[in-house]
Amino acid sequence: VIVPCIYDEVADKFSEGLALLKQNGKCGYINTKGEVVVPCIYDDELRFFEGLATIEQNGKCGFINTKGEVVVPCIYDLAWPFSEGFAMVIQNRKCGYINTKGEVVVPCVYDFASSFSEGLAPVIQNRNWNFINTKGEIVLSCNYDWVNGFSEGFAAVKQNGKWGYINTTGELVVPCIYDFVGFFIRGIARVKQNGKLGYINTKGE
Repeated sequence: VIVPCIYDEVADKFSEGLALLKQNGKCGYINTKGEVVVPCIYDDELRFFEGLATIEQNGKCGFINTKGEVVVPCIYDLAWPFSEGFAMVIQNRKCGYINTKGEVVVPCVYDFASSFSEGLAPVIQNRNWNFINTKGEIVLSCNYDWVNGFSEGFAAVKQNGKWGYINTTGELVVPCIYDFVGFFIRGIARVKQNGKLGYINTKGE
């Protein structure tokens, strides 16, 4: 027995060499040798992305590394997983971004923000959608009701209840005619129209 049956819950698989476990309502992690590397002291489930996991204590969020060391103290109201070296964090109801060292690279000034994908992140400020780069510079402005992140150079956008796609220059390359759209994977995206599902390519065909 590598890990004795003393935990209330354990993950069904290891991720980045670690497995989630729960004991007395608290979460922690063990490695493949059964050694506890993160003790069961955290309020919420931990998921490692890019070597770091979000932790929550006393209603505030931070990050630990795979050794269980706190690299970002629990000072944020909410923290999303790291993506491309950056994590979206919320403080005082505003969104911004930190790097893996915990340094603020984009201040918390946005009303909404999502993860970085392909070097860009969609954000809302004063009810306007923009894409920013990792320096916080606006590189693309979008006049849509909703905007998703880029995947293979295309981002899903919503207008008047329908979805389409723009490219990295902001050009609408697939018109907003679908009820649902997915991310492009290997040049193909799943779409829904009139209650039926199908696939399109990057030309909208």
